Amino acid sequence: MASSQGVKRKDLQGTPAAPEKKAKSAAVMARDKEMAALAREYIEQYAAGKAVEDKPFVGAQPLLLKKPQIATIEETERYTAVACRTLEKLIEASPGVHLRVGDDAKQSKEARALLEACCDHDIDKDNAPLLVSVARDAMHTIPLTEFPPSAVTGKRLLIYIGTPSRYLSMCIKSQRGRFDKAYGEDRLVILCRGVCMLPLGSQEQNIFGVDETAVLKTICRAVKSKGPICWGHGHNSKARLLTALYGYPQSQALPAPLSYSTATSEGMHTMDYLVDYVKYMNQVQIAHPYENVKNWYDTGLLVSVLTGSCAAAGISILTDSDGLGMLRDASIGHIISKLNQMITVEPYSTTRGVYNFWIGDGACRLNGGVELTMHLMESYKAKSMTTLFIFNNEKWAIEDNLVAGTFEEHHLYNKGFYELLSQHDNVIMCSNDAELRETMVLMSQRVDKYMKGQLEGSLNIVVIRGCEVNLPPVLGDIEPIKKSSEMTMMCNIMGKFAEGCQHKIPIYGCSAFEYIQYLHIF
Repeated sequence: MASSQGVKRKDLQGTPAAPEKKAKSAAVMARDKEMAALAREYIEQYAAGKAVEDKPFVGAQPLLLKKPQIATIEETERYTAVACRTLEKLIEASPGVHLRVGDDAKQSKEARALLEACCDHDIDKDNAPLLVSVARDAMHTIPLTEFPPSAVTGKRLLIYIGTPSRYLSMCIKSQRGRFDKAYGEDRLVILCRGVCMLPLGSQEQNIFGVDETAVLKTICRAVKSKGPICWGHGHNSKARLLTALYGYPQSQALPAPLSYSTATSEGMHTMDYLVDYVKYMNQVQIAHPYENVKNWYDTGLLVSVLTGSCAAAGISILTDSDGLGMLRDASIGHIISKLNQMITVEPYSTTRGVYNFWIGDGACRLNGGVELTMHLMESYKAKSMTTLFIFNNEKWAIEDNLVAGTFEEHHLYNKGFYELLSQHDNVIMCSNDAELRETMVLMSQRVDKYMKGQLEGSLNIVVIRGCEVNLPPVLGDIEPIKKSSEMTMMCNIMGKFAEGCQHKIPIYGCSAFEYIQYLHIF
């Protein structure tokens, strides 16, 4: 019979506490550098500088709508016809085509038929003229503990079916440079909801208002007419991937819960224990393919280092389409809304599953994450085993690295809050690697019992301290910012606002990565 119990570790129930953190070994310091490199890549996404303002806005540029604009049926038919005719000619004239099926398109009948028609034996995927592969975002929605190899696009026409995102690609280390290279050489096609980017004339253009289903049918028909299509992930990997995406995988014995000895934990970085836990979640999902095991990741520095570490280790972050959408939007705190949905809304609340939510303490504060979670603990009883993991480093990690400093009014001052919170039976505080290691072991044991029906579902919080990524300032060239129209507008408006004041006026930004450098320079 299933039982319910608190989530405390043994060291919080009267036995001696875990030992204090020891001096870092050379292996751990090397891993620190790897984590810093992941974090720096993340920060640089927000420090690219101001675009050249006198560059003509032509080609495939974002379309700013001042009011809603919906294509009529006649317009959609006309735009779709233009896209289809252009793509037919492009595919026919291209010596090679690489079609990548993203998460948005994986349920399309046409895309699935194309994937199933591929040949995955006796092939040279790097030199085959026609390639079809599953995009990395779709792979991160299925359990994988080892990613299959992916073919090099080379000089082929690259056709991506799905919704790309620079932030998402950074989190899962996907498409890095592949799109930019193809775009620069006018051989990039992207088909997403209602929009098709494609080479038209002398440059890449966007065609808005297309019927993406009709365009996809044209692409699949044109690709098939060119000849045999090769699977883009190497020999004998097709059945495994397509079974995970579309088939009926067989259940297996559950993996053993995590365990560490002195030898196995030597040289491990803080993030490695979390990666091991995500890998264990993948193994649990593989063993029980018809139960729900999912992770949702917030926007933030340490969370992005976690997803990047998982991708570097070759394992799936094991999210779903909602999770990918949040990462595409870089939406701060969106996972808190998702947490509320999974606990309070049927059928999610009445369905068994193991759910993990990962967030930083700044984003958690902005969205009332702890308060909501405590409310849900007291007011609802869901059937799932759900855990909110909070990175508690007491600062706005992204912004501090962008402006190279933590200011008095910018510090979170939440140490005492989380220490008070840790007295709750369903909250664990991890202050060092030893405590984190024991917590990951305990959580995996609880998941094992839950999956075997020996433990009831519960909602828990795990607070993670000691995971720091310190970077030198990543401001880049600030001259374009100083000379920009945005800075001129900011100076004019704030100058007028403060005119005649006898005291300094405090200025607060709303954790907006895009303008905090402008505010800091101002």
